[in-house]
Amino acid sequence: MPLTDFLIGCVLFSLMALGVLVATGLVVQRRLGHLDRLERVLAAIVVGTALLIGVHLVPLLLGVLNRATVLVACALAVLVATRVRPAAPAPPDDRGPPPPPSRPWQWALATAAPGFALVAAVADLGRWAGDEIIGVDPLTFHLPNVGRWIQTGSLWQIDQFVPLLAHGNYPNNGDVVMLSAVLPWHNDFLVRAPFVVFLLVTAFAVVAVARELRAPAAASVLAGAAVVSIPIVGVATIPRALPDSLLWATYACGVLFLLRHARSRRTSDLILAATALAVAFGTKWYGISSVGILVVVWTAARLVRGQPRALRDGLLVGSLALLGDAAWLARNLVESGNPVFPVKIAPFGVTIFDAPRDVLVEQVGFSILDYLGDPPILRQLAGEVFDGLGLLAIICAAALAAAAIIDRRRLDPRIMLLGAAAIALVPVYAWLPGTALGNPGDPFLANVNTRYAVPILILLAPVAAWSVGRLPRLLAATTELALAVAVVIGAYRGYEVRGVRDPALAVVALAVVGAGLWALWQARRRPAALVGAAILVAIVTLAGAHRVEQRINDARYLGIDPAIDTLLRVAPRDRKIGLASDWSVGGLTPIWPSFGTRIANDVEYIGYFDGFLRRYPTRRRFAAALAGGRYDVIVVGRGFYPPQPTREQRWALDAGWRTIALSTRLRVMIPPAS
Repeated sequence: MPLTDFLIGCVLFSLMALGVLVATGLVVQRRLGHLDRLERVLAAIVVGTALLIGVHLVPLLLGVLNRATVLVACALAVLVATRVRPAAPAPPDDRGPPPPPSRPWQWALATAAPGFALVAAVADLGRWAGDEIIGVDPLTFHLPNVGRWIQTGSLWQIDQFVPLLAHGNYPNNGDVVMLSAVLPWHNDFLVRAPFVVFLLVTAFAVVAVARELRAPAAASVLAGAAVVSIPIVGVATIPRALPDSLLWATYACGVLFLLRHARSRRTSDLILAATALAVAFGTKWYGISSVGILVVVWTAARLVRGQPRALRDGLLVGSLALLGDAAWLARNLVESGNPVFPVKIAPFGVTIFDAPRDVLVEQVGFSILDYLGDPPILRQLAGEVFDGLGLLAIICAAALAAAAIIDRRRLDPRIMLLGAAAIALVPVYAWLPGTALGNPGDPFLANVNTRYAVPILILLAPVAAWSVGRLPRLLAATTELALAVAVVIGAYRGYEVRGVRDPALAVVALAVVGAGLWALWQARRRPAALVGAAILVAIVTLAGAHRVEQRINDARYLGIDPAIDTLLRVAPRDRKIGLASDWSVGGLTPIWPSFGTRIANDVEYIGYFDGFLRRYPTRRRFAAALAGGRYDVIVVGRGFYPPQPTREQRWALDAGWRTIALSTRLRVMIPPAS
């Protein structure tokens, strides 16, 4: 990327971020001054995230998305924020009795174990920061969604690049966050950053939930570190840059403000909870079940206790949460005729929204419940779940059992709420398609989708921290030690600690950052020093970002598959590229690389829509699509188990298309000589 383009992108990104920050600051300052520092930061993140999504989503809905319209939306957001009226002064919240104190040895655990996790995560991020995004999901549909939005300026299409799947119908709040990091440069070098930030937010939000429950401070820190040290959490966030961390962070914030509302009865807490849950609701399909169960259990618990306005508040939170998915449901309804495509809605046999058979889900998308009567496979599944979730799931189950027997008459009703919601989510998780992903009788990919169970542990980790302050001393110490062990082992596996070099460099980097923050704190009352420090930070940040951008883009997706190397050479930009047939998921998918370094290629799958995207069944139809598509290059897969003589290869060769690159997985072809 030319330096000029990089700097222009930095200016555009900074203006967008400044607009979101100013609007967020106005709202938080005027309406949320009663919160303590940690809660105020988390509230600002909730408001800022909603605004970040909004200033990109509104232009997308209007079909006018580009870099200028996002800045216009930011200006309007600031204007609206200036109209927010300041809240009346309010007395401090009554937080009840102080939590049990933490002893020095407990603080030693709460420093050492999270410190190890932080070093492991920074080391992992350092290894990946200069590398391209990898993984099937981001390269197959998350980033291609973003690329198509940038090219069309609109979300009113189903962007699908693999047959028989429904990626183009997913809830896409996470992809909008990706969009905010890609649009200013038309390049994806920064796309990991927001999801790493949300990973950190998840940890602090879990700590805040535990504090709200009056858990001991050291145990609260361990609980937050344990959640972000779940093995699947690290794997999903840093190498793959999946948007799940957005769901986890906003879900934890939603839980926090629901619990605050149970104590404070403040409307602002209710609105904050609903806003956070709305973001989570529209981020992934399992966000719908996770948020829905939480809101239903919360409302039911209040109704059982005879609390006034319970149903009204439940409907308010539920309705606002539904708004978080409204744009994506509307798109699905308009473009696919079914808001929840590919799920068929037919209660009591009456079809309301139809959908064709989901063939791939029937073949590999099994749920844990599908194997309920098969003990050997259930044992395999138990191993897969443990691989994904680690020790924390076992610790949380034990803590929940302990909470159920601790002096029931003095048990905080909010503990019962979290426990009930978590228990209700377990069978829902086991029912979700893909929780036993794999071939029939062999769910060897089930650990990948243990991501769907992370909300359960977000609910239960604070309960484990709370139990530390209520259990007998020996059991409490055992629980706290188990949490520390879960943090260390989970971080070691999830952040792939290897050797000592990368962790040592991470320690040095953290020491430098810590020294810089200390210097800023010391200079806080000297304006000239602060301005100088801000300029220095800006220069260092720009230089670091430019270095990362260069490392990624100088050899972006080169050297992985020779066919893709050739594709990138012959079609760097302004080409129309067709994708055909099937390719294995064991290597680099050609979809996102085909868009080019600056998202300047027009990429489509050579197929047709019949509810799902499908491959052409006959030579005649495929040849007609080749002739009418005006493709400059086509990339043809060589089967799920390559090399296979897929029919599209044969048909393209018969039509005169010439092979210019051939790898085990892919064939790259150009049109017949004229």
